[in-house]
Amino acid sequence: MDRRRFLSTLSAAGAVGWSLTATQGWARALGGVFESPVPFIDSADVGPQAQAFAVDDAATAQHQAAWFPQSVASGDPKEQGIVLWTRLAPESEPAAGGAVVNWQIATDDAFSNVVLAGAARAEAAGDFTVKLAIAHSALTGFRTYYYRFIAQGVASRTGRFKTLPAAEANPERLRLGYITCQDYGFGFYNALARLAEEDVDYVIHLGDYIYETVDASFQEGSARQLEPLPSGQTVPAGLDDYRYLYRSYRSDTDLQRLHERFAMIAIWDDHEFGNDCHGNIHPDNNTGATTATTPQPDLRQAANRAWSEYIPADTAFDPARPWDESIQIYRSFRFGQLAELIATDERLYRDGPPCGTDTVGERYATLGCAAREDADRTMLGRAQRDWFIDAVTGSPARWKLWANEVMLMQLKVGELFVNLDQWDGYPAERRHILSTLRDAGTTNLVALTGDLHTFTAGYLKTDFDNFFEYPVGVELMVGSVTSANLEDQIRAGLNLPSAPMPADRLGLRANKLEPAVRLANPHIRYWNSAAHGYAVLELTEAALTCRYMAVDTISTPDPGVRELTTFRVYNNLPWLREI
Repeated sequence: MDRRRFLSTLSAAGAVGWSLTATQGWARALGGVFESPVPFIDSADVGPQAQAFAVDDAATAQHQAAWFPQSVASGDPKEQGIVLWTRLAPESEPAAGGAVVNWQIATDDAFSNVVLAGAARAEAAGDFTVKLAIAHSALTGFRTYYYRFIAQGVASRTGRFKTLPAAEANPERLRLGYITCQDYGFGFYNALARLAEEDVDYVIHLGDYIYETVDASFQEGSARQLEPLPSGQTVPAGLDDYRYLYRSYRSDTDLQRLHERFAMIAIWDDHEFGNDCHGNIHPDNNTGATTATTPQPDLRQAANRAWSEYIPADTAFDPARPWDESIQIYRSFRFGQLAELIATDERLYRDGPPCGTDTVGERYATLGCAAREDADRTMLGRAQRDWFIDAVTGSPARWKLWANEVMLMQLKVGELFVNLDQWDGYPAERRHILSTLRDAGTTNLVALTGDLHTFTAGYLKTDFDNFFEYPVGVELMVGSVTSANLEDQIRAGLNLPSAPMPADRLGLRANKLEPAVRLANPHIRYWNSAAHGYAVLELTEAALTCRYMAVDTISTPDPGVRELTTFRVYNNLPWLREI
């Protein structure tokens, strides 16, 4: 490719100058810590500025991958809006030459009918990410669009997204894929490869998009390994380390393909900061002077910022605010009259573990303690809890979906609570939420849950020890994409870093875990902690259907997948029917 000749052609056409000064319309550009205007140009006026969007036919896939190493992504769809994302390689020619990136949205993947176009800068201060929260009347509801970024004639791979239905619309069908927990080192993203082939409208990520531990001893024998963190530590010491993790995870082509195919609605869980974190404290894997109870406000702020830079969510980050106010990730999405998704943040505002920070006997496999039942203990924080209850009770949608990070249902083995990092560590708040929703007459409440690396289905109750209580709703937990599940850990007989808890300390053989769980928890209808995969949800006015899908292996790249089971919930009837 004659790069110098191509650059001179663009400069002669005034493309770069236009891209920074056009005033036909505006949207927000959330590139790292900056908020700057994004110039639009009306589709009727694209012709005179065509050179800004010219694609050099000599550009190869190698140029494409070298300049856009994390490809593209979209997220947080709206009826007339979307967040678009990409990242320029710092060593690429566009980054060295001012990092102007043009973008297009079209109704076709050939970009013969471009409806929106504009430009933005990729700044070093934002790790050369480009994150655009676009809202414009040129976009219409529940329609598929295609997008790409162009830098000095090299186009990114093409992505696509679907806008949300209008609030008053009543779509006949809605299909959602949902996933969680994708430890890069523990296996290959076969689940993401297969989900990318599914016929879904949107994808929900329930957290643990990255894992913070990069310890060579933990990675020994892993399917694949990450290089050491820039700081040289085994867990992040600052912003550069978190950015490195996101860049590394997003280098995976299966994850890239999923982002290219569907708009994603994402929340975080604990590993985007640190295992079992609460607020600005994480109790595990601390180094140097930090301990299980040491506040780490600067590190928490760095984790917030990196998530904002790399996740295509319409969540602004304000570095001038303290760590617990710099970002708000709880939000909701209306899918017309059919469904509403209410996504909560269960890490930033939560109280610490009730019975101590040690593992077995305090956080895991514990009899509990008096503090566990403290009425003032909170996972959501008062403001978010009130917002959540209002969002659910005030929703006119038929199905109320809760994007929920950690297990809601009570989980015991014998007399032991399995994991107090879950809602079992906050029973008073759980009881308050579910009883308030029940008393308000809420119907069709469905919690979509991640975190435990287990496929589970069961009933939500205000009193889980009352076998005869009528359910408030149901919970449908998806297993992990790759992260070690409970049976992985029991079979290994040692602490796997991405396992949700030290399950090997429960005193059970792997094949005895499911019957022990079912015996102690009659509200749980299904339990499988041996598989990895994803879930697909289909909603109509009459019923909600959830299909659990498991991949054949995570040890090698392999496309094999099988259906574990399928559950159906009928309108206004909170009962799980296995079909």
